[in-house]
Amino acid sequence: MILLIDHQDSFTRNLEHLLAGFDEVVVRDRKKVDSTLLEDTKMIVLSPGPGCPADYPETQKLYQTWRGKVPIVGICLGFQLILEQEGGSIIRQSRVLHGVETDASIDSSSATYQSMGDVLRVARYHSLQIDPSSLSKLPSSIKITAEDPIRGVPLSFEDLNRKLFGLQYHPESFLTKNGNQLIENIRNASLDDSGTTRNSS
Repeated sequence: MILLIDHQDSFTRNLEHLLAGFDEVVVRDRKKVDSTLLEDTKMIVLSPGPGCPADYPETQKLYQTWRGKVPIVGICLGFQLILEQEGGSIIRQSRVLHGVETDASIDSSSATYQSMGDVLRVARYHSLQIDPSSLSKLPSSIKITAEDPIRGVPLSFEDLNRKLFGLQYHPESFLTKNGNQLIENIRNASLDDSGTTRNSS
């Protein structure tokens, strides 16, 4: 089961539809997540949402409790929240991007972008970004796997040791090419050698 943490964003249901192609999806508001539900979860996905990571202390606590125990994927706001919790800094970017399709220079050797080439067109809806100058503060296990080729904005990361993944852009948008394959790649990278996710019995 995939637990989709809802930050009351209009994209949450679109994201649910994409994830449902891979497993049962349960959507919960970040203030209404109980421990019993988390025990049955094979992957946690942090949805997009308005505002900044500091506006969501409940999600920050959930992340601190469950990182390294179950695969976690952050989308847009979720991407920023994870990297901020890991030591990165959030800044306002020079250009607000809402519903804008741009290129992402991707690391084709990464688990996230297996068999996807070197450039991917992605849908971006964000006014905040991770400050590139703060990336040196992140743990060495976190690998930036995509960036804006013009401005150097980090657009995705993966930490295969702790099964953490993040996408600044929206894989559920029709403007993002191969969003389904992205989720499949992340899910495959979250499986252990027995073919189950980390917290499976």
